[in-house]
Amino acid sequence: MQAQIDNTTVKLDGATGQLKHPDPRQTVNNHIRLLREYNDIRDIATGLMGIIAEHRQLPMKRIYKDFDVDEKD
Repeated sequence: MQAQIDNTTVKLDGATGQLKHPDPRQTVNNHIRLLREYNDIRDIATGLMGIIAEHRQLPMKRIYKDFDVDEKD
């Protein structure tokens, strides 16, 4: 039994050493930062597509289709 515990501990230590952020709080904060960055970029892209739609006098749905973007993206 002790051999299994030792083996599992070695595997855990190896896996933990491969993490970019071993601290879970750092991982969560990094994900939040990345989500905010993604949302900012998405908002800018949506705004630009709105300008294009207005310029072409087409609905946004058509602009999404023209740029091969799923409306859920």
